[in-house]
Parts: sequence; structure tokens; C-alpha cells
Amino acid sequence: MTDSTTRSTHEAEGQDRPNPEGPIATVSYTERLNRYALLLSQLTAANVVELDPLVSETIYFTDPFNRLKGKANFLGLMSEMFEQLNNVSFEVFETQIQGQTGYLYWRFSASSSLTGAFSTEGTSRVCFNHQGLVVSHQDFWDASALIEQFPLLGRIIRYIRRRAAYKA
Repeated sequence: MTDSTTRSTHEAEGQDRPNPEGPIATVSYTERLNRYALLLSQLTAANVVELDPLVSETIYFTDPFNRLKGKANFLGLMSEMFEQLNNVSFEVFETQIQGQTGYLYWRFSASSSLTGAFSTEGTSRVCFNHQGLVVSHQDFWDASALIEQFPLLGRIIRYIRRRAAYKA
């Protein structure tokens, strides 16, 4: 994605977006990304509040099921995850930083009475403002892998996958 595309996307979302051309603060974005990744990998219901000082008041979060804005909503979503799921864990395998934008490659695992145990790998795009706060966190992962765990929907998704898959 080009800088102009990135700028327009962030402007459309109305958030305090990163500005690669602007002056770099004394913040180390690498350190901020690593701190954020470490906290995610150690996240529990009891320490969700530790995300508070790391994220902007106007954080924009997306994943295959959610689009929300604001620190209270983001922290609420993280807390709710622990209320609805059991054995929640994030394992961060890799981090990359380019300017004020970082990327995390991770595995999320959990279980629920509806799905049983499940696990999926994904990538997060994490953008920082000049104060080093997370202003955008976008998760990219295959939601159909989770939906396959649901009894009726799973059969439908598996059928679609079989029909759409390459047949060698």
C-alpha cells in the first residue's frame, strides 16, 4: 500500500494516524512494538488493564468480526474475550517495524463450549502515533477456520472449501 493510500485510509477512519514524514519523537517504535507484543503474549483477564497506557484514546481496531474505535471499546473487547472463551493465549512468533508501523505474526488459541479447542495464526498491523501510542490495530486471520468448528456452519464451510480447492 502506498503512503497516499495509507493516509487516505487513516483520514477516512478519522484517527490520529502515523506520519512517516513528520519529526520522529524520542520514542523507540521498536521498543513500543516489542512491549505491546510481550503484553499480548502474556495477556490474561487480570492484566488487560495494562494495555491502557499503550493505546491511544482513539485507537481503531479491526478483525474479521469487529470494527471499533476508542480505548474503552478496545479494552472492553479484550476483557470480553476472556469472559467468553477459556484457555486464551497469544503466541507472538515474529515482529517487524517499518517507521511507525509494526507487524506481528502470531497464533491465537482458546476453547469454548460451542467450538471446543481451536487455534489460528494471523498477522496484526499496528500503527503508532508520535507519542508511541497504538492508534490502529488491524488483525488479519482466516475466520472460516474458526467457523468450521461450529456444528452446522462447519459442514457448510468444509463443503465450500472442498468444492473451491484445487484438484491436482
